[in-house]
Amino acid sequence: MKKYLIILILIIGCSNNAPENLISEEKMESIIFDIMILNSSNNYDLIIDDNLVSDELIFIKYNIDSTQFYESELYYSRNPKTQFEIYSNVKKRMVRLIDSLKNIK
Repeated sequence: MKKYLIILILIIGCSNNAPENLISEEKMESIIFDIMILNSSNNYDLIIDDNLVSDELIFIKYNIDSTQFYESELYYSRNPKTQFEIYSNVKKRMVRLIDSLKNIK
């Protein structure tokens, strides 16, 4: 039984097929951007409805769940060019945001 389970895990793990519920590159970029903003604000006590703000709020915002995010992130990690493009776009957005904040007087 263990052999079959290991073989099944290897087949699934080595598969490069897109999951059925793959998050689009554009939406993934926005999700990652929001997660990075949220993670950078962890030094502050952000409380909504007596709960600490977490990635769950971002999943609700984009109408996804953690499994869908994980499977999409895994898929993109197996496609380095696409993943690099997504994260490059996130970085560009961060730089634009930082630049816009510098201009506030």
